[in-house]
Amino acid sequence: MNDFDQRWQKLAKQADGLFDGALPELPFGFAARVLARSREATAQTWEDIFSVLGLRAVMVSLCLCAISAGLAYTEAYPSRIEHPTIEQPLDGVLLWP
Repeated sequence: MNDFDQRWQKLAKQADGLFDGALPELPFGFAARVLARSREATAQTWEDIFSVLGLRAVMVSLCLCAISAGLAYTEAYPSRIEHPTIEQPLDGVLLWP
């Protein structure tokens, strides 16, 4: 058995032994504290969930916009490996005296 199984068996035996004998005395005010904590709103409301997910959606959409803008910029201005050349020769245009 691994460590978890040993601890689980030990705790199960202790819990089983509690019902045979007398239960230990609870501290003063323990039940009131348990009831007070159970009435607290621990579950997230729908507004909290949507605000967290909405913020993540905005961040993801901003990243996607930045990536697509970068890709559009690289496609708009293609880089050339060779030097640009003159399309029309200048010897017919120049006038020699």
